[in-house]
Amino acid sequence: MNDNKHDEPYFMKDGTLVIPFSCPDHSYKYWKKEGKQLSEILAEMNVDKETWKKFTTDTHPDDAAEKADSDENKD
Repeated sequence: MNDNKHDEPYFMKDGTLVIPFSCPDHSYKYWKKEGKQLSEILAEMNVDKETWKKFTTDTHPDDAAEKADSDENKD
């Protein structure tokens, strides 16, 4: 058990994503009906691309922005 009291998602030193059961905001509990998508939570946490790829196959926000920029330049 982690000695730190957290009420929002965080990463342990080994890279494990922790979403505390005691987290008052149920939107962080992606497995619940009212939960956000895991990719939304990771985006809020500003994770790097390497960490992102460990948890989801969704496009990283930086890649999505780059693609949007390149699509705009094609016009």
